[in-house]
Amino acid sequence: MPILMLMLRMAVLPHWMWHEEPDEKHFYHRTFTPRYRAKRRIVRTLWLAAGLLMLCNPVLPFVILIGLPMTLLGFVILDETR
Repeated sequence: MPILMLMLRMAVLPHWMWHEEPDEKHFYHRTFTPRYRAKRRIVRTLWLAAGLLMLCNPVLPFVILIGLPMTLLGFVILDETR
């Protein structure tokens, strides 16, 4: 099974994403830092909470009212600019 997953990963992902530790100057390197992973965990938790709210009241205006600000908040948290 791990061999099939490896082959699928190699077939789907670009070459520069195969390695767990890419080149230091490559833009994809930031996704392996502990700081970025912590930010991703925060965004995942916020989206899970928002998803539960959306499931509690599945009305389109309410879903839009929660979904759009959550998208913006996720981008703001994950932003790497200074």
